[in-house]
Order: sequence, then C-alpha cells, then structure tokens
Amino acid sequence: MTANINVRFCKSVTIVMALCCVLFCGMMYIYFRPDTLKMFHFFRYIGILDILENMKRDPSVVSSWVLYNLPDGVWLFAYTIIIGCIWNFKIRDCWMFILVMPTISISHEFMQMPGIMHGTYDPNDVFAYIVALVAGFVYIYFIEKFAFKTVRRVERRRTSSLKLFLTMFTFSLFVLLAIGSDDTVGRISANTGCSFEKVEENHGD
Repeated sequence: MTANINVRFCKSVTIVMALCCVLFCGMMYIYFRPDTLKMFHFFRYIGILDILENMKRDPSVVSSWVLYNLPDGVWLFAYTIIIGCIWNFKIRDCWMFILVMPTISISHEFMQMPGIMHGTYDPNDVFAYIVALVAGFVYIYFIEKFAFKTVRRVERRRTSSLKLFLTMFTFSLFVLLAIGSDDTVGRISANTGCSFEKVEENHGD
C-alpha cells in the first residue's frame, strides 16, 4: 500500500514539475522574447496577441543565458522526466525514446553552424541540452530507486501500446513547443507583419 502511494505521489510530482517547466519556458518567451517567434503568429490567429503584447517586459533585466539558453534546457528536462514517468521510471525501457529528442535538437544546433538549418548556432544551447539530459536521467534514476524499489515487477507493467501512444503524443507535443519557440524565417513580426531583418537592412543603408 505504501509503495503504491509513493508511486502515485512521485508520478504526480513529476507531471506537475514538467508542467511548471513548460509554463516557465512559455512565460519567458511571452514576457521577454520578440513577437517574431512562431507562437506569436498562432496567438494572433486565436485573437490573444494584443493581450500578451501588454505583458511584455524589458529583456535587458534578464541575462542572455537565462533568456535564450535556459528555456531550452528546461524544455528538454521536462520532456525527459515525462517520458520516464510514462515508462515507470525504468531507464532501460525509456532511454531510447528520451535520447531521440536531444539527438535531434543537438544535431539541429550543429547544422545551424554551416547554414544547413535556419537559426544561429549557440554552444550554450548544446551545453543546456546536455545538462538537462543528465539531470533528467539522474532524476529518473533516483525516483526509480525511491518509488519503485519495493514494487513488484508485475505491478509496474502497463499495456505497451498505451505507453507507445503516450510517448508519441508527448514527443509530438514537445516538438510543437520547440517549433513555436523558433523565429520565423525573415523574422516576421506577428503584430506588424514587418520583417525585422529588412528593417535592420534599411537602417543600415
């Protein structure tokens, strides 16, 4: 009975923690990032852009690393622990599903260096991904030792098809979140429709 309570408690804490991580990332983008991010175009489509624009704050009050790199790490940490939760915190069952996301993210980051992918290469992003991945695996390991130590293996099983469905759903959701936090090509403002890059070029001329 106590073991089952620990399991439910740890899963609940993990889900709440992941949601808080996603909320933190979202608020950082809404408060401090420009409206050239793809998410702001979606916000305009559903009619809440003006409300969110009024929430904007001066980004200079936040360090560059916290503003641009920390959300990437927090996002990956949230993904890692949610996948671990789906697979009952068994690293040997979920490691492959976890590593798919950082592999794509880090590869995308390196492909920005030669200009293969849109964006600007930042080694701090790679560092944030690695730290988040390690932290996520450490979290899963300790939860497994704490919550599942006395739980019989048969009680830890869940329908594999359900696990795979939840994994794919979570992966898709976090990919959408990543796409939403990316700058539009040409940095098109969701509010004015103007390209920041063209404006900068005109000022340069």
